Amino acid sequence: MSQSDHIIQELNTFVQTYAASSEFIQTTAAQKINATQAHLLMLLKTQHATNSSLAESMHLTKPAITKAIKNLIAHGYVVATKDVNDKRSVNYQLSTEGMQLAAQHEASHRNLHHRIDHTIATFTPAQRETIVAFLAQINHLEDNQS
Repeated sequence: MSQSDHIIQELNTFVQTYAASSEFIQTTAAQKINATQAHLLMLLKTQHATNSSLAESMHLTKPAITKAIKNLIAHGYVVATKDVNDKRSVNYQLSTEGMQLAAQHEASHRNLHHRIDHTIATFTPAQRETIVAFLAQINHLEDNQS
């Protein structure tokens, strides 16, 4: 196995593990929340927001936010209210159940960050800089294609 293959295998393992244990909240079948929806809950925990502001914050399209929000509303995690000043605009806020689920997702993030902090502490500062530089370049592979 080449070094690149080994790196790709390790990155894939990390992504799969991260998605399974952190991004997708450990939910019951009735909750049906995906990673995007969980992040929306976390964002709405700190502020009420509109579809446009959520799309901008999450770097997603407005239709993607609309689809995610509709599911959260259908499951009772988000409440939609018309803006009193602009009847075309809808503000979203969390319900009590949504607040609880957002807190659960935040706890998953804190746990993962703690584990990563513990692991990264085993490397020297120079090694950490190399890791960060490598990951930054990997995240921009598509940008560098000719």
